[in-house]
Amino acid sequence: MRKVISVIAILLGAIALVVGIGQKTFWAPPETVTASMPEFKEESPLTVIQPSVQNPGSEPVELVITGKGEFTASLARSYDVEAWVGDAAHVELTGVDRENHQLIAERIDGEKKTPNPAGDDLFFDSQKADGTMTYRWTAPDDGDWSLLLAADGTKAAPSEISVTYANDDAMPWALPLIIIGALLLVLGVALLVMRVIKPAKSANSGRRAETAVANTKNGPTKQNSLAVAAVLALAVSGISVPMAPTSDKPSDSPKASESASASESASASAKPSESTAEEKPSYPVLTEEQLQRVLSDVEKQIGKADEKNTKKDLDSRASGAFKDLRTKRYDILNDKIKIAKPLALKTSVIRSAAVPNSSEAKFPRVITVVTAKDSDPATLPIALTLQQNSARDNYKLTFAAQMLPNSTFPGIAVGDPSVTQLDANAEGLKVKPKDALTQLADVLTNEKSKHKDNFAESEFIKAIHSGQKAEQKDAKEAKVKYSRTVTDKDTQVVSTPDGGAIVTGRLNQKAVFERTEDADPLESADELTKKLLGSSTSNGNVEITYAEPVMMYIPASGNDDKIQLVASEVSLLSVKQVEEN
Repeated sequence: MRKVISVIAILLGAIALVVGIGQKTFWAPPETVTASMPEFKEESPLTVIQPSVQNPGSEPVELVITGKGEFTASLARSYDVEAWVGDAAHVELTGVDRENHQLIAERIDGEKKTPNPAGDDLFFDSQKADGTMTYRWTAPDDGDWSLLLAADGTKAAPSEISVTYANDDAMPWALPLIIIGALLLVLGVALLVMRVIKPAKSANSGRRAETAVANTKNGPTKQNSLAVAAVLALAVSGISVPMAPTSDKPSDSPKASESASASESASASAKPSESTAEEKPSYPVLTEEQLQRVLSDVEKQIGKADEKNTKKDLDSRASGAFKDLRTKRYDILNDKIKIAKPLALKTSVIRSAAVPNSSEAKFPRVITVVTAKDSDPATLPIALTLQQNSARDNYKLTFAAQMLPNSTFPGIAVGDPSVTQLDANAEGLKVKPKDALTQLADVLTNEKSKHKDNFAESEFIKAIHSGQKAEQKDAKEAKVKYSRTVTDKDTQVVSTPDGGAIVTGRLNQKAVFERTEDADPLESADELTKKLLGSSTSNGNVEITYAEPVMMYIPASGNDDKIQLVASEVSLLSVKQVEEN
């Protein structure tokens, strides 16, 4: 009987092993599965693929995107993609139904046309394709990233998408069958080789020995042998029997278990409140790779405009005070007046970059950068400020000037988490940015200003005072009155890691030459003022207007350092005759 049972056990074990191993090998499901998009009746100019298509902790998914003709796939942070899409009609792919192997998507109605997003500064990367693209989903940095598909903003965006991912389907009985098969094989073999060991007879205990042998034959020896075989099989298969309690010391009473449950539920309820108290993670509005690409294109486009003095070429990469002053300089150069060409931008080397961090798509965005043509310490660096007005706009240059002698700019790495964007009334600084610009205007106008001790010694301030004195002296009988105002809309502020801030602003200077009644006519000092005035002399008062864009560093509140001018320039805007007061 024992031999029959062992043979049956071996046969069943072999069958179980074959079936179990088969389910892991030749009967196993495919390693990858492909899910496809549902069809939509209406077309959309955009398709958004959310990061939820990626299964956390698994290998990156592979997307096959098919469109009608050329299209682009642009990757950006999810909140930035959402801001770029805005109210446009789009198909949104939100996930994968891995049980039914289908993509989860919906169409959201809205505007039928958008700009072409390809290559916009907002996107970390844009890839072009014609007809079909295979895209392997990988995020370049922490946080959520989304993919935006578009043809040109007017044609239908690709919506025929399939996603290939690792197949999570498993044969649930594969491992149990392998284990059971192994157990049965071991048990069957053990029964075949097992022998009933008979104890040796002794002269003094014949009857008890016979009884013991009889008992052994009738049961206990068989039961023990089977137990030994079972334990041996478990040991061979490497399976532990889950019979011991998981805790070293079990609860002594129901109250103890109730207390433990209450403690667990209390800690569980505490977790959500802790997480809600945490702030959203913030990320740099530009990666270093994006910043280099932006600066390179800014240099290219501004250089193109400077080459032929064409104002139209400034539109793509210039705005604010920088564009106003550059345009005025082009007008003067195009009138064949001999003046210096504007400062050529050099952005090959980034020496410092105050790139703010944000946890949302908040605009406008401002960055401040110091660049140079090379890494030579003797090369004069250029201080730049750029602004992005909305998600669909590119960064445009609002300020550019060489750093002043003996001035410094904090060394800041791209992505420093302490850098944030501030407003003109920001607290925590030695002086509010708005007030600092107003005080500087007063210091430049009045050499004895009450605010002069707030500013560090500066060659620029000295040059302004010296120039005004010379101008007053050369005016002879005329009186010269100076005044300055601040253009609030051009004020931009970015914090620095030490708690201070970099402030960019624009001052407007007016110099009014008041001629006395019996004085000689006012004479223009140079060809430029003659050209702008339209005459070499004036019998009335003359008003000369200058723009003075400035960049300054304001220390943190409580710091003994003074406000320092980092960069500035003076640009003549107009010369005109005005009526007497």
